[in-house]
Amino acid sequence: MNFKTIKIAMLTGVLAIATNLSAQNSNVVSAAIEYKKYMPAMMQQNMDEAKSVLMEAKNLIDPAMNHEDTKDDEKANYYNGVIYFGLVELSTQFEELEQYQNEETMNMIKSSFEKAMESRKYKREVEDFVDRKVSQAMTIGQMMFQQKKFDVAYAGFAGAYELQKMIDVEDEDMKNNAIISARNHIDTLKKQDKNEEAIEFIQQASEMFPKNSDIAIQGVNISLDMGDLEQAEKFFQAAADADPQNKALFSTMGSIFLSSADKGFQELQGMDVTDEGYPAKAEEVEMLYTKAENNLKRAIEIDPEYLDASYNLGVLYLGRGQKLEQKAKQMDYNDPNYETVMAKSEEMYTNAIDPLETYIKQDPNNAGVLQVLFQVHRRAGNTEKAVEYKKRYEAAAAE
Repeated sequence: MNFKTIKIAMLTGVLAIATNLSAQNSNVVSAAIEYKKYMPAMMQQNMDEAKSVLMEAKNLIDPAMNHEDTKDDEKANYYNGVIYFGLVELSTQFEELEQYQNEETMNMIKSSFEKAMESRKYKREVEDFVDRKVSQAMTIGQMMFQQKKFDVAYAGFAGAYELQKMIDVEDEDMKNNAIISARNHIDTLKKQDKNEEAIEFIQQASEMFPKNSDIAIQGVNISLDMGDLEQAEKFFQAAADADPQNKALFSTMGSIFLSSADKGFQELQGMDVTDEGYPAKAEEVEMLYTKAENNLKRAIEIDPEYLDASYNLGVLYLGRGQKLEQKAKQMDYNDPNYETVMAKSEEMYTNAIDPLETYIKQDPNNAGVLQVLFQVHRRAGNTEKAVEYKKRYEAAAAE
């Protein structure tokens, strides 16, 4: 190949690149022109037209965003962001657009806005776009809240909050408005006995606001009302992650596990050890007692003088001691496990002392707790303490 042929080949390649780049720039311009028809269609409530122009704009912007020469262009990224945001907006109106209701699309929009904001011109364009959308969403949210349409109000406030986050703005007032709307909507669903709808809504709201324990606690309560302890535990874990110093939360959940464990134990009493499912049920009961113990102890770690948790932990140990003692009495004395069960029973009685003594310091004349302390100290061989609590119990009972 001679030098002239090489130059012609190079020139042809350069022209091809220039033509391709020109085509992609043309796509961006055409996409922008199509997008500008979107808002007039929305204002006229012509949803079909709004969808049509957005899809045409999408078909034009997609090739530009996939081309090496325009994928980082600020203008291309601005229109990519607003076009896809429009598709998310319309996804509530058209089933075929629901595919855009996902985190991947929102992350892509955020990424496009970040790229567009590298240019001073398109930084202003993005900020103006976000301000307009936030203002619209807030207006809708306020209007719907006043009309007690709390689900729509939540969507408005939450949508505005998420949109602001795309340009690194954390609006606490907007978040609080969304959470208040969510709580009102959950209360409304509960009053209408729509517990399943409430659970579904709480799951969505918890994903958007994972650090809010109030919404998750609502999920715990409704799940328990439905008898779904497994779902309640999931919401409880979300609430605990959001508010790890909430002693009342851990104490309440510990008490719930304790109640479920006692119920399971009663079911075991009606079964024979040879019955199908007995081992699995026994394992489940043991797991529930362990969860109850761990959560009550966690509440006491947060506040060593916490009355409710101390009392319930003492009750747990006392109950377990009594149940194990009862189990041992039903065993043959020659059973090799007899001594082990009795030793475990005595251990539980001893464990009950500390939390109940913490409790009695704050409620010194509680006759029931004083009687229990007398009994557990006597079993533990603490004669002096047993006599002391016996006298205190008799005095409290006499009063």
